[in-house]
Amino acid sequence: MASASAAPPTNAVQITFLTTGTVRIRPSMRSQPPSGHAIHRRLRSICDRRWTEPMPVGVFLIQHATEGLYLFDTGQSPCCNDRNYFPRTALFNSLLSEFTIEKGDGVLEQLHGRGIRASDLSGVILSHLHNDHAGGLKDLVSEAPDLPVYISREHWEAFGKHPLYASFEGATPNHWPDPFEPTIVDFADQPLGPWKQSFPLTRDGSVVLVDTSGHVPGHMGLVVQSYSEEDKKTVTYFLPGDATYGIDVLDREEPDGINDDPMRALQTLRRIKEFARKTDVVVLPSHDRDTPRLLEQRVVYRPDSGR
Repeated sequence: MASASAAPPTNAVQITFLTTGTVRIRPSMRSQPPSGHAIHRRLRSICDRRWTEPMPVGVFLIQHATEGLYLFDTGQSPCCNDRNYFPRTALFNSLLSEFTIEKGDGVLEQLHGRGIRASDLSGVILSHLHNDHAGGLKDLVSEAPDLPVYISREHWEAFGKHPLYASFEGATPNHWPDPFEPTIVDFADQPLGPWKQSFPLTRDGSVVLVDTSGHVPGHMGLVVQSYSEEDKKTVTYFLPGDATYGIDVLDREEPDGINDDPMRALQTLRRIKEFARKTDVVVLPSHDRDTPRLLEQRVVYRPDSGR
């Protein structure tokens, strides 16, 4: 279990990175050049016998000065290696990923260790419903039944309303809250950088959701603006979820190998890079081993010159 925090300047949005264990995946699942049909890319991932180094299963705790605490994703469940945890339709999960997680790594346990209960949260933002991003959701909602859970309309239409399809695609609907009634995000015509639409989560516009589809339909990323007393300026952070697994593959514009729309995934990567060319932004992928350092040192992403 590991964590890293941005320096907590006065009257700012503070970001803390938590890891709910680690995961190894197939390198061809992590990234591939964008060419090729989605089916062929998935087959290449499934047939890959190599493993990556262990990567964090990241969760972000966001503390807003006036609107409270939010979670961006909920990480993996400590029960994920239990027999029959995954639905029978999750045919390729064991072929593609291998999780290492202890009981104390669960997001609820980590919050409790910080003196935070699920009922203290203002909301949970799910980038998407894959098992390693929604694995802690049921525990959180069990402790706080009225907890708002934000999911984009497109993703809910694709996954939430079709649990059988969702389970085949890597979700665990058998572990979703029952009933599961999320707060649906409808993007409005409020441009933010290269995004024509966005969804401000906070009244001051410092925490804003944007569409980062491609990995799955309706995937969401998060833009966070925080004033730094140390630097006397606003620091912009971008949380891409699984839109990219790392800064290196973002640089190379290589989407993951298991999405069903590689061209849309590529467009999202290019949009993130366009945002970074026009705005000094710290990009914090959920599964990048370097994310704790990038957060702690507030390393601005430079698309044309690497880190």
